[in-house]
Amino acid sequence: MRIVVGDIGGTHARFAIAELEGGHRPRIGPMKRYRTRDYPGLAAAWARFEEESGAPLPKNAALAVAAPIEGEILRFMNSDWRIERRTLRADLGLDQLLLLNDFGAVAHAVSVLEPDDFIHLHGPEALPEDGAITVLGPGTGLGVAILLRRGGQVSVVETEAAHIGFAPLDPEEETLADAIVEQHGRASVERVVSGPGLIDIYRNLGGEADVDPNRAGDLWSAAIDGTDAVAVHALDILVRCLAAAAGDFSLAHGAMGVVITGGLANRIPNLLQTPMFASRFTAKGRYRERMQRVPVMLATHAEPGLLGAAVAFQRTFG
Repeated sequence: MRIVVGDIGGTHARFAIAELEGGHRPRIGPMKRYRTRDYPGLAAAWARFEEESGAPLPKNAALAVAAPIEGEILRFMNSDWRIERRTLRADLGLDQLLLLNDFGAVAHAVSVLEPDDFIHLHGPEALPEDGAITVLGPGTGLGVAILLRRGGQVSVVETEAAHIGFAPLDPEEETLADAIVEQHGRASVERVVSGPGLIDIYRNLGGEADVDPNRAGDLWSAAIDGTDAVAVHALDILVRCLAAAAGDFSLAHGAMGVVITGGLANRIPNLLQTPMFASRFTAKGRYRERMQRVPVMLATHAEPGLLGAAVAFQRTFG
C-alpha cells in the first residue's frame, strides 16, 4: 500500500510517499520540503507537493503535526497555520487520514529503528526492551513524547511536556530565565531548548540584539563552527539545559531510556557526549545513581517524523 506521509512543523512542511508492506518497516520515498511561511495553509502546500509529484497522490495519508491533537481546530504553536479536522480529509481528497502529534510520530519511528540508527551518548549501551523511553528533540520548538513497550506491544503517549517551567540551575541560567520572563511572560523549557531558544540565550549574553529569528540557522552555524564566541557560549548553555531537561523528563515519565532526535541535535553529537552533558543529565540528587543506569541515545534517522507517521498508520489501519 502507498500512502502520503507528512511532517508539518513550525518552519517546514515535509511530504513523501511511503510504501507499507505487512509487518515490515515502511519505506519512505524522496522527501519534498516547503517553508510554511511561503504558503497560506496545509492545503496549498499539499497541492504543490502533488503538482511536483507529477501524478495523483495516494488516497490515504498520515500527517504528523506540531500541534496538540485536541478539538476541531488544530493550532500550531510556532506557525500561523491551522487545521480544521472535520473537513481536512475531504479538502485533501482522501479516503483515510491519520493525524498525530509530530513527536508522537517520532516516538513511533524510534520503535522501529535499528541499532545502527543510534549514536550512544551516555549510560548503558542499549535501550530497554520493555518499559518507557523518553523521546525528545529541539527544533523550531521542543518535542517530547513517551514510547511504551510491554511484552512486544508498542504504544505512544503524545505530550506537551516542553511547556513545563524552565528550572535554572546556576546564576547564569537564572539571569536567562528572568530575561525570558520579561520578554515572553513565562520561561518554559522550550523557550531555552530549541532553535529560537539559542537566539534568546545569545541576546542575554550580550550578543547582537536584533538577530533575525528567520536566520537562527546562521547563529547555530556560527556556534558550531566557533566563529562567534558569544554564540559558542550560548550553545554551551543550551546543551546544558537540554541535558538537565532530558533527565527531568526521564524521571517524570518513569523512563529507563532516553532518545534525542532531530536535525539540530545531529549537528552537535560531540557536544552531547561530553562529561558536562552526562553530569547535568544525572544531577538529580538522591536519584543520581538511578540516572546513571539510563541509556541516552541520539537517533540519526534523517526523517523520523515521516517514518513514524507511516508506522503509526500501519499500526492504526493494519
